[in-house]
Amino acid sequence: METAWSNILDYKNVSDRYVLTEEDKKGAFARQYFEVYEARVNALKPRIIEIAERDIGKGKFKHISLSDAKQDEEIFVIGVIVKRIAARPSILKSLLNEDKVAYDDYEGDEEDDVKRYAGSSEDRIELESEKQTVRLDGAISMDECATGCCVGVLGKLGKEGVFHVNRLIWPSSKISKKSSAEGTIVFVSGLELTGDMEEDQLTISGLEFMSEWMNSEAFGENQCPPIDRVVVIGPIVETKSNGCDVQSVVRTLTLSRTEKQSSAKALITVDKLISSIAEKPLVNTVDVTPGVGDPCSSMWPLPPIHRVCLQRCAMSQKKVNLVTNPYEFEVNGLRVMTMSGENVTELLRTSHKWTGADVLANLVKWQHVAPNCPDTLDAFPMAERDPLVMETTPHIIVCGNQPQAEFRRVPIDGSDSTCLVVCLPKFSMNPCCMLLKLEG
Repeated sequence: METAWSNILDYKNVSDRYVLTEEDKKGAFARQYFEVYEARVNALKPRIIEIAERDIGKGKFKHISLSDAKQDEEIFVIGVIVKRIAARPSILKSLLNEDKVAYDDYEGDEEDDVKRYAGSSEDRIELESEKQTVRLDGAISMDECATGCCVGVLGKLGKEGVFHVNRLIWPSSKISKKSSAEGTIVFVSGLELTGDMEEDQLTISGLEFMSEWMNSEAFGENQCPPIDRVVVIGPIVETKSNGCDVQSVVRTLTLSRTEKQSSAKALITVDKLISSIAEKPLVNTVDVTPGVGDPCSSMWPLPPIHRVCLQRCAMSQKKVNLVTNPYEFEVNGLRVMTMSGENVTELLRTSHKWTGADVLANLVKWQHVAPNCPDTLDAFPMAERDPLVMETTPHIIVCGNQPQAEFRRVPIDGSDSTCLVVCLPKFSMNPCCMLLKLEG
């Protein structure tokens, strides 16, 4: 008779900062964008100055505000990047022509291709610093920054108010020491169940096969090892109808297409599937993190799905863990971050060159999980803190719902360590999972 095995990894949930507090909620919806960015700058400014003193030299640069800048004087300014993109979609523009809904200029005909903004000679980069704005040129390009990034710029204010950049300084990184560990963690993303058995057949069959593989000796050399955790990255229900992008919003407002609504059947189905995986003797714990469109707030950072929505999972609280998005945890000191990928997808739209791994590498460099919040990605307005700032750089970042599978080791500035970044495709489109095997 098979018996459940005990966890061999020391697990710790370190996602507390993604949970909204009562202080966060007070007066939240009377706040302005500049308050959100101000909190971000306040968090990252000391870390930018730290790198400036290391790389340029302490006392060798003049750190002042833009309002005090004099023409042709070399100064160091810290602020927030704003990318002005001429082809950026507008809901109002789209309403004028509902047959040609947003993203007029993009490459790719496949449904799951990321629709990218076209480049234009009118595109420009600006820096906002202490309520002053200046256009940037010189040693900075559209493909090394994003709206919402905090950066230090060393350069001179030239004619017509254009700031010529000689050097960029990004925030310092902190990475914790990891202990040796042996175990296996499985990641799967984007189940997107609809509640229609015919439409969901590929996803259900894939999950059932994965579940059998996790609890069977019939696969010979390909037998699955004991699983410490299965991390299910949302969305777990189909999201095309939930207004997650400009196209869906416009079509809903203009009634130009009937949008399918995710039904309770989808939640019942995914509840059964997840609880059946959690009940397997060789699976220790299942973590479920939401995506935009799941039954929870759609504002980043997303709260856990309420247990009332997954009643079977609720009955096995010790084996099913409903968590935030982004979700961070440690196993034997190894820090892992997962995210549902809306932040990465939105950033991909602004560059023809970036892949998902490029964006994740940039997030490590920028030290922010989603700089595009709240510009193109809905986020809860906060004034005193920014929970999406990377306080500690994870050893591993797993991003779900991407067009293709990718992985890369990203060097951590100022250390000998690296961060492993991984992109996972949607399980609903490509039934595959990732096994992370920890050794030594």
